[in-house]
Amino acid sequence: MPSTSPAEPDAARAERLSPGAGLLVGLVCLLVSFGALAGLPGATDGTKPVAIVFPPWTDGAEAVALSFAAGHRVLRSGRLGAIVVVAPTLNGQAPSLPKGAWFSLVLAGLAGCLDSPGRTEASS
Repeated sequence: MPSTSPAEPDAARAERLSPGAGLLVGLVCLLVSFGALAGLPGATDGTKPVAIVFPPWTDGAEAVALSFAAGHRVLRSGRLGAIVVVAPTLNGQAPSLPKGAWFSLVLAGLAGCLDSPGRTEASS
């Protein structure tokens, strides 16, 4: 009885990207991510609540403490412990970032993404 060999070994192997092509794909993903981040509404003035985003390894209590230390009035934690929602500034000036914070975002249009579940702003 003749033996049957599997289909060509090369056909079963998945195609792989060359290191240069893999680097190009990674670079494109990074640029698209930075583009999306740049399109988010930043904290330009102090008239609206702001979500301050800390690195993901920052503990929630530490993020709140750093926000208080920078003079912010903390309203609540965000969906993740590394996100702190702070009240508008009293003088209407752009708020400064606390030590270790990556960036801040105005909650306009993002409240559902950054707020804790079950907590909503009081409507007027």
